[in-house]
Amino acid sequence: MSTEARTATVNIFIHKPLEIDEPDWCAGHPDPRAGYKVDISHDGPEHVIAPGDRELFRASLTQAPFSTIDRTVGLYVEVADLNRTHTPESIEQFADDLNAAAVQLRELGHQLAAILAGGGQ
Repeated sequence: MSTEARTATVNIFIHKPLEIDEPDWCAGHPDPRAGYKVDISHDGPEHVIAPGDRELFRASLTQAPFSTIDRTVGLYVEVADLNRTHTPESIEQFADDLNAAAVQLRELGHQLAAILAGGGQ
């Protein structure tokens, strides 16, 4: 990862754009209209966790650097619609898929821990 500080310019509802520091893991700001300063967020690339071609989760690093509640970098995780009836064989596969997904989530958690420990912005 680069040691040089990155910045991004995001338009907000004031008379001029706001230049902000951008962490290395941020995937950019596709919508340049943040609205209010507290609405600005840094989001990393989305990871689709789909062992056995069954999408179980989507996860990405995120941070709201001007939040009034929590400015900490975190891992945002969405859970797919897992509701369905299973056969004995399909529940075994589902359990295996959950185990594989847990491995991937732990890896993302380790990346988050490294960032929080200062191993990346």
